[in-house]
Amino acid sequence: MSPDIFAIVRIGEYKLLVGEAHRLREVWPPLLDRLNRGEFPHRELQQAWNQTGNQRRFSFHTGREIAADRSIIRWKRSKNGRE
Repeated sequence: MSPDIFAIVRIGEYKLLVGEAHRLREVWPPLLDRLNRGEFPHRELQQAWNQTGNQRRFSFHTGREIAADRSIIRWKRSKNGRE
């Protein structure tokens, strides 16, 4: 894949920018390992993973698409107002 294509994983109602799609095999396994061990630093995302981990979906976007539509990578707003 082209280096200007980015992989985004949707976990429940959350979105996580994984990184450049051509590096997916390198970047995704450590993230997946942390999620599977329950050690991801974003508590709400970890809870979503624990509840809906088998419902994750990848999408792929160009940097231009992401710049034009920030909702592609926007997190669900948590109770404390963080995104």
